[in-house]
Amino acid sequence: MTLLLVIGLTAAFAYAVRLSYYGAVNIKDAFAYQSSVVAAQRDSELLEVEQFDRRASTIELEPYETLLSTDLLRVDSLAESEGERAPRFSFPATRQTYETLTSDLENREKSGADRFTATVNANAHSRDISNALFALVALLFVVVVGRLRQTVEEGRSIVERLQFAFISRRRELPGVDLGSVLISSTRGSNVGGDTYDAFTLDRTHAMFLVADVSGKGIDAAVDTALIKYTIRTLFSVARDPADILTRFSGIYGASAESAGNFVVVFLAVLDLGTGAVTYASAGHEPAWSILGGRVSTLEPSGPIVSTELEAIFENRSLRLAPGDALVIATDGLTESRDPRGNLLGAAGVVVWLSEIDGVAQARADAIVRRLRKRSPQITDDLAVLVVRYVPDASLVAAG
Repeated sequence: MTLLLVIGLTAAFAYAVRLSYYGAVNIKDAFAYQSSVVAAQRDSELLEVEQFDRRASTIELEPYETLLSTDLLRVDSLAESEGERAPRFSFPATRQTYETLTSDLENREKSGADRFTATVNANAHSRDISNALFALVALLFVVVVGRLRQTVEEGRSIVERLQFAFISRRRELPGVDLGSVLISSTRGSNVGGDTYDAFTLDRTHAMFLVADVSGKGIDAAVDTALIKYTIRTLFSVARDPADILTRFSGIYGASAESAGNFVVVFLAVLDLGTGAVTYASAGHEPAWSILGGRVSTLEPSGPIVSTELEAIFENRSLRLAPGDALVIATDGLTESRDPRGNLLGAAGVVVWLSEIDGVAQARADAIVRRLRKRSPQITDDLAVLVVRYVPDASLVAAG
């Protein structure tokens, strides 16, 4: 009965993720279309005033023309039908041309409002189901989804909600001594584009994740939530890190909001009984193993996850003895610069790790102390995860 309950809850969680994510994507697209039409209306009015009322020169008009052209292109990219396509506009324009453009944009605004309302209504039932399932399976994820949905529908700031829901938190795992540090370079915010995650898959296996999302600040933080919970969901149907990254690459490529977005990811599974580690890394900065006091670099096993590449990843493996450790960090560490502009680099990290000892958190803190001393200005987000193997006797016996 317990096994059936676990299977049912896992299936419910995966189904809730699917309902909530795709519902939110549809609403976000509809909202973005409406916002782009409004922006085009504003820029059209500005350009008309500058051209006819202020009689600005051609050079002075160029920035306003560029703004309008950009917004019209965005309207086109978000349109779902011919009737939602951006109206044609060429510059220089006459008063009549502006009047026609204004009328056309008003029609697009009405279409956008209808589309947004229809999308919200169409997803209302699925949102209710997903919210109920998330409440049953994971209260924290319900909070995340609820906050994201409120952000889209109400247009309110999400900074405080993201700080509550998206910050990675270290948790205790049997047989593992964890140390972590997460630093955001965005002033006034505790969230950014770097993240880590660690949790048990079953009684004898644990998963570790470190990821770096393109961009910074709140937008990047939203993507970190997608990464963490999508990969957790994928682990409900597979345990192979390379397979998980390959599946995630397909999902990310189909759902990323911008064609230029990308993610670098390090993903590992640790056998808590034997110390065996299987890992795959998507274009990630080098990770490091510390085996018997010897520091070695773990190179990537595949390309970055992006919207432009269907990637396949390979697994690599190693074995941790008691006291051995993995250190995974994002490029905020290796690409940090000293006052003269010199990069620390992977080789510099190897030197640091060979000089640092102690429990996992002490090592993570020591890395950051050295970083702050060498680089007074931290200009990039940074995530550091130290995984030190301290096997539990009962788990070793079970293994």
